[in-house]
Amino acid sequence: MCEFCSEHGQDNRWYLNPENFSDKLLEDPKRAKTIEKLVGWGIDYYVDFTSRVTEMVNWPVIGKLVKKAVDRIAPKEHGGQVVSLEDSLQLLEYARDFVLLPCACRRLVSHKQEMACLNFGPVKDLMLRYVPGEPIEELTLDEARKLVRDFDRRGYFHQVLYAKIPFPICICNCEERYCTSLKQRFANGVEVALYKGHDVCKVDAERCKECESPWCASRCVFGAISYNPERGGVEVDASRCFGCGLCRGACVHDALSLVPREMVPQAAGKW
Repeated sequence: MCEFCSEHGQDNRWYLNPENFSDKLLEDPKRAKTIEKLVGWGIDYYVDFTSRVTEMVNWPVIGKLVKKAVDRIAPKEHGGQVVSLEDSLQLLEYARDFVLLPCACRRLVSHKQEMACLNFGPVKDLMLRYVPGEPIEELTLDEARKLVRDFDRRGYFHQVLYAKIPFPICICNCEERYCTSLKQRFANGVEVALYKGHDVCKVDAERCKECESPWCASRCVFGAISYNPERGGVEVDASRCFGCGLCRGACVHDALSLVPREMVPQAAGKW
């Protein structure tokens, strides 16, 4: 299990521990301030954070030291971890007050507005208080479940975002070209910007039939799936797999599944 689970999971994945959704955690003034900044600043928060981190980790000479400081401090403040469709649906059972908001990443990268950010907990009340003019759509639990399934079918990977560990506030449904967390991890080497999920993809060689252009590989935003012409099927590099599970929906032979990360030596302990 990841470090968050060891400390906050109660023998489960940290975001599947009902206690971590409790309003009691909002009694922490630092957490309340973090959430207020996220809600009140909106897109400006992401512009400010992304630009500052990008600039600092690329500074000459001291950039590596800055990156180490970011790696040490950032994880406990605000970040995210990839989650599968199944885990996304399960964690919704513990949340409340669902609202759909415009995706900040899409607005930041392309000025595109798409309602793809599924928030819960205190976010609804804070949005209405601090930014009443922003688009917001209230959802029932059933509507939230359906929405996440729809995003999954469209190829949007999911990550659970927290405002000071271990308090989940959002399921972000994004794409490679927009996700600022993913860009920070791969472009700037800030691995704590986006943690890998608790599962990895496994291929059933008996079921994996030869595909001329494997759709599962094209659906993997992390580059973990490749076609092996000698075997006539696909292979998974477990060390690169983030466990989003999007590849499964692309396989007509039902040859792909998710297994716990700790069961795969190549991926165990690598977040």
